[in-house]
Amino acid sequence: MAFVEWQNHRHTNLEAEYRNKYKRLRKLAKTKIEHRQEEYWDEVCEGIEKSIKSNDTATAFSIIRRLKGGSKRVENMPIEDKNGKLLVNSTDQLERWREYFCELLNVHSTVDPYVINEVQITAPSRLDLERQNARPSFEEVKRALNQMKSRKAPGSDEVTADILKAGGLRLSQS
Repeated sequence: MAFVEWQNHRHTNLEAEYRNKYKRLRKLAKTKIEHRQEEYWDEVCEGIEKSIKSNDTATAFSIIRRLKGGSKRVENMPIEDKNGKLLVNSTDQLERWREYFCELLNVHSTVDPYVINEVQITAPSRLDLERQNARPSFEEVKRALNQMKSRKAPGSDEVTADILKAGGLRLSQS
């Protein structure tokens, strides 16, 4: 509104007054916006810190991902060849990736095969086998459950740590 008033009074004796009013209001709006942005980022950071302190990393990372925005598609990003020349053609890029991984994975070994053959493989002792085959105590199971992280992928048995923890004492003893 102040801008329109200033423009309507151009080339009049009131132009300076309306221009100053516009500049003053623009500066005020700018400082309010900056203040609100600072408050917003403080609130976001507090939310992340609160989530981390309460061991709710999933919420913390979801906030961070939301702030980060979308990820760039890797196949659309140009890469450089060995000489630093930019490759934009997809076939050239694929060839460069093939070269890169061939160099990375096909490294000549400096280990003497004779040394590898000399390594002695020992069988576990009878005492170690008995200890490994023994049924775990209730305290060991309880300690292991407490150390397991929640909301993680299940193991080969498809049972998550959350289910085991929710089962409580009865499930731990079975």
